[in-house]
Amino acid sequence: MSDKAKTTAGKAKRRKLRRAQHWGSRVLPASGKILTLLIVMMIMGLMFSALQAIKNTWLRAGMALVILAGMLFLHINEGMNQGAEDAASSVSYMQGMEAGRKLGRSADAACYHPLKALCSALAVYAIPLVMALYVALAAKPYSYQLQDLPLWLTDTYGARGDVMGPLGAYTAREGLAVFDWIRMLVRLPQMMYVMMFPDALTMSLMIDRLSPLCIAAYPLAYVVGYLFGPASNRRMRKQNRRAKKAAVHKASKSSLAAELTGVQNAVHYGQRREEDKHKRRELV
Repeated sequence: MSDKAKTTAGKAKRRKLRRAQHWGSRVLPASGKILTLLIVMMIMGLMFSALQAIKNTWLRAGMALVILAGMLFLHINEGMNQGAEDAASSVSYMQGMEAGRKLGRSADAACYHPLKALCSALAVYAIPLVMALYVALAAKPYSYQLQDLPLWLTDTYGARGDVMGPLGAYTAREGLAVFDWIRMLVRLPQMMYVMMFPDALTMSLMIDRLSPLCIAAYPLAYVVGYLFGPASNRRMRKQNRRAKKAAVHKASKSSLAAELTGVQNAVHYGQRREEDKHKRRELV
């Protein structure tokens, strides 16, 4: 068979990868792993929030970018592992069908399907994405509010109601609104992005507007990794075949060498030790 024919046959085999038809039962276990990644990511974001004390913007942004790349790689790796596992299940399912075995619903659910990865990722990130979208739509430009009045002003005009009355509006503190709580929750998985901005306080409007894209990068990374799962599975099976061929080739070479030297019936080391023990007992 020519190389072109082999390539065509290989592509034809790749197209036969079976996709699951009833994969809903597999969404919850996969989403549990993604939820673990999300929790770890938020903890790491809180841990590395101390990087905001670094005054050098480029150094802080570079370190945050490295940590962010590591978090995205965790999602890609988890998706690729799950995709490779599901692709292996599809290959096993097709082999079982060819052998005439009856396979149940669970075997079908374990097969490969991209929608399985998408639904698993959305099951975890749907709520953060909705909250991020709300924050992006309700975001307002940053404005400064005076918090504390200077002592010279309060000591001099503290007794005058016409002066302190209007100024009291500046010192009045408002409680956290619903929008503020939602923004805090959105900031947890977005912490690494925030540290890449030169001034997170004055640039809060831009950060809020970009929050849906920042959050969507994590489920997208998982889905992309899942799509590379079949290729990873083919690569692993190819390596296993090469390892088996190398082992068979090595065994055939050793047997051939034994035939040429005439020591194929020689006693191996373990048997020699047993014979030596038996001789020692007889001597005793």
